[in-house]
Amino acid sequence: MWRSLPPEVQQQISQDSEHFRKCLDYLREHSAGELEGFYGPGSMTWVIYREPVILLGGLRAILLQIAHPAVAVGVSQNSNFRGDLLGRARRTYTAMYQLVFGGLREAMGAAKRVHSLHSRVNGSLPAGAGPQGDGRYRANDPELLRWVLATLIDGAIVVFDTFVRPLSLEEKRRYYQETRIAAAQFGLLPEQMPPTLEAFYAWYDEQLAGETLRVGDTALELASLLFNSPFTQGQLDELLTAGLLPERWRKAYGLAWGPGQQRAWKILKSTMRRAINLTPPKLRYVTAWHQAQMRLARARGERPTVMARMLNTLDAYVDVPFSIRPVAVKAPAADKD
Repeated sequence: MWRSLPPEVQQQISQDSEHFRKCLDYLREHSAGELEGFYGPGSMTWVIYREPVILLGGLRAILLQIAHPAVAVGVSQNSNFRGDLLGRARRTYTAMYQLVFGGLREAMGAAKRVHSLHSRVNGSLPAGAGPQGDGRYRANDPELLRWVLATLIDGAIVVFDTFVRPLSLEEKRRYYQETRIAAAQFGLLPEQMPPTLEAFYAWYDEQLAGETLRVGDTALELASLLFNSPFTQGQLDELLTAGLLPERWRKAYGLAWGPGQQRAWKILKSTMRRAINLTPPKLRYVTAWHQAQMRLARARGERPTVMARMLNTLDAYVDVPFSIRPVAVKAPAADKD
């Protein structure tokens, strides 16, 4: 495949691979531990991502990502978005939970697979597709990686604040510092990201208000596919996404936001928050969190909880949502995989 690419593109891909090796070194040096993985149980990342409601921000994140013309073209030309939207979503979320809750070896493997997949995503921008006109794009371009990651960082905070509880400023700062790990997973070293939460939002808000992002025909086509798939068809997903999006982008995608939608959004927010907070935490946390707790309990010589054992056993026979993969039931040493 490389032989068919222009020499300058081949060189750039090679440079991306060398850069990613530095990111892997950073991940090894700054991980919580072999069993704990990249973050560990004391992290804000585990606190946020153990909540399944975080996935409700997925459509919001994708719409903001494809507002960048190069991201939209890359998704349109290289993804099986049209033919296998559900499969793509499931693979994405499985990789996400492996990165967040997997042991170090498993999480490193997921990071390598994502980078390898992105390294194959490159091509030419059609005339007028971006502010600079014609040109090439590649998924591992730091500018595109930074923008995609930024939508996920902000989206997680927005969804948690909206449906679970407001995060304190200190919690948000802690979470943002932990996203240095997420950046390295993507292929960005810490110095390629804003250094503080406040600097991040100054840059992020500037991007949202600037001219680089714009919703073109490709983004609108992809958005239509998103809202008309067998599992997102209907008004609920549009209402959720419209309520979570900044106003400019809600309008750009043509999402209805009249008095009726605003009233429905207020009712939906309060109902969901009440239901989430009435559900005992360990009953609502994602399977991947329970599997991580099981891995750590076994390493300490402790008996995992009934919930963890039940979900893990079930995951060995059926595809349980929000899972990493079944945890080995033998010696704790096997849990390092």
